[in-house]
Amino acid sequence: MCTEITSTAVMDDLKEVCAALAARRPVDSVVVRRVQERAETVKQEIRRKGVTNVAVDLIREARE
Repeated sequence: MCTEITSTAVMDDLKEVCAALAARRPVDSVVVRRVQERAETVKQEIRRKGVTNVAVDLIREARE
């Protein structure tokens, strides 16, 4: 489901959001857009597959 590149990008965005919150400054709009796009992708996948199937994929991914 996730690739090494995607995981790195997600973690980089997470670090940026956390740093911005800790510094009490706005999150960069580019980071916000990427996070929102990923969230929309996840929502579409859940609608398409259903929550149970997504959970199964996540469990399988965690085992790898």
